[in-house]
Amino acid sequence: MRGALIWLGCVACAQAGTPDNRYIDASPQSIDGSTKLIDAHQIDAASALCTSAATCSTAVDLGSISGDTGADTKTTTGYQAAWYKVRVTENDSSVFGTKLKVTVTLNSPASANYDLFVYLNTDTDAIECTTPNGSATGLDPQTRSITWGEGTFSNNSDDSRTASIEIRPSGTSCSPGAPWSLTVAGD
Repeated sequence: MRGALIWLGCVACAQAGTPDNRYIDASPQSIDGSTKLIDAHQIDAASALCTSAATCSTAVDLGSISGDTGADTKTTTGYQAAWYKVRVTENDSSVFGTKLKVTVTLNSPASANYDLFVYLNTDTDAIECTTPNGSATGLDPQTRSITWGEGTFSNNSDDSRTASIEIRPSGTSCSPGAPWSLTVAGD
């Protein structure tokens, strides 16, 4: 009987992620209040393990927020390691420069701890995935703000950038019933 259960478990593993079963290992992710299924190629939710197949190149796109003219906000939740990206746009092109700012906040559940890493290339409009501009670990909530662009006067350049956000579990067991929440806010 035990051998049959192991065999059935292996068959299910082999089927996960195939074209006919592309959502068999998907988990519901809440992005800006609407729930969507995210395939395992983006977030591997096949088990309660904290690891996932998510990488910077497969980051879930949260859309865009203004970095200088309003308090735009994007939110999402999950329970495993994850990568997201958000476009922070420059919308104020007046003669008096307004710096762009993005603030990323991660709230971990009481039963688990996650660490926040924010990657943003402030010099050029290229996606950064390897060197974080900052990280927040240990404290809850974990917040990281990054400011760049204009000085006292406009620099006559579009300072829009894409921020990459990594959520990294510090433990080995996670639960869909105890999700983390992520908020990305513009200035």
